[in-house]
Amino acid sequence: MRIHTTVWGVGNPLLRDDAVGLEVVRLLGKRKLPNFSLRLCELAPANYLATLKKECPRRFLLIDASDMGLPPGSLRRFPLARVDDPSFTSHDLPLPQLLAGVLPPDCEAWVIAIQPQSAALGIGLTSVAAKAAQACAKLIAAGQSDQIDALEKSGESSV
Repeated sequence: MRIHTTVWGVGNPLLRDDAVGLEVVRLLGKRKLPNFSLRLCELAPANYLATLKKECPRRFLLIDASDMGLPPGSLRRFPLARVDDPSFTSHDLPLPQLLAGVLPPDCEAWVIAIQPQSAALGIGLTSVAAKAAQACAKLIAAGQSDQIDALEKSGESSV
């Protein structure tokens, strides 16, 4: 089966804005978009590898909170291959290695990062992160995720 777009929300729902990727996926789910596959991966994206391989998506989007040194609520996108932080892992494998051989060669793979305001212990997004999640979901649903600013190579760090 060939899915057009697969979206994974990653994050910890117990660390406030770290759950913003999960909220984006929830908001997209309310829209009942055709030919979209949505996954609330939380902290275990490796659990969805078999499903991802079957879906064979044309576009893969991973949504997560990331401290990029930007104002809270800022959205940035960058290629999955740019994930360079060894702490962004699943079972000690960096995400690009985890997904190697799973995504089809013609798949466009992006990370959409949202700058959190607070990653303190607690449940519920800050209002800034909630607004960013809504804006992100709206762009993805409209097929306009390419309108999200790219993460600059200097001055901003990736996930």
